[in-house]
Amino acid sequence: MTQTSGKEVRQINPTQLSRPAQSPIRRFAASFWLNYMFYSLTYAPWWVRRTKFVYFWFAFRFSHQIRDSTLANAARILGPDSTYKQRLDLGKRVFSNCYDVIYDVGVCARLDAKQLRQRVDSIEGRQNYLDARAAGKGAIVVSAHMGSFETAVAALMDIEKRIHIVFKRDPNSSQFERVRAVMRQRLGVVEHALDDGWNMWVEMRDALMADECVVLQGDRVLPGQKGLKLPLLYGHTLLPTGAVKLALASGAPIVPAFCIRQPNGHVRLFTEPPIYASESDGGAAAMNAIAAALAKFVKAYPDQWLVLRPAFCEDTKSDDESAPPQSSPTPAGPAR
Repeated sequence: MTQTSGKEVRQINPTQLSRPAQSPIRRFAASFWLNYMFYSLTYAPWWVRRTKFVYFWFAFRFSHQIRDSTLANAARILGPDSTYKQRLDLGKRVFSNCYDVIYDVGVCARLDAKQLRQRVDSIEGRQNYLDARAAGKGAIVVSAHMGSFETAVAALMDIEKRIHIVFKRDPNSSQFERVRAVMRQRLGVVEHALDDGWNMWVEMRDALMADECVVLQGDRVLPGQKGLKLPLLYGHTLLPTGAVKLALASGAPIVPAFCIRQPNGHVRLFTEPPIYASESDGGAAAMNAIAAALAKFVKAYPDQWLVLRPAFCEDTKSDDESAPPQSSPTPAGPAR
């Protein structure tokens, strides 16, 4: 594998250059419908399931961001020989699966830990995870926006004594934040918000040194964060460096894990062989290994990579400047 030792860059607002910034009316509408959806999930999940076609048609028809972003991502995933029809079909399947996963989150918020475990059909590569844990140095589980990962975390509760989840608060969907918080509380996991700054990273290092598990997403650099530009299928993407920095600080192995949704709403959890970061190259080989694992699963399950924003550097702006707040409440799946 070719090592990448590029300069970290700071992600600014990930919008395509071909369209103007989203209007306040569109931002309000997107936020309203997302909150309404989670409100409905709380009290009438059957209604959300039966009206999927309405949400789907209006969102894909009138949201330039969803349509343009999924088309751009599909082109980088499928390659230059793909047709417009193939890209459009993939974009629609991504959005459809995103809707289903959001529905799953709302339904799972009503379940206890035992019931959540029953929604995990299998853990593929379980021995990979056990091998990583054998050293007794904790584990850094790097996930992607695939499936309802909180459901898969329930399966790890049989192995782990304590799990910490790093997430980003969504200021545009208070209802989603409440649903997610209830779900994690029932699982018994410990939440740590990226918004809390440097102290959060110190707490994560200490948790790993106490042989505990830390879960964080590894496929999206949020506005204001730094990432490393790495190849991904037919383009390049910015990947966050937090997992590798934690590994270097604590000695913990990194375990890429991917949650694949099944048609019945259950999931399969795939865990890859552990990755060890080295001071000798500043963690460059580990970053390449994370990118390779992500590429493997995006290629195998392209419609389950729930990214509704431009994911590739060729279609976004990146700069060394600090990022302004996100202009859209649309989740890339819901922000972890």
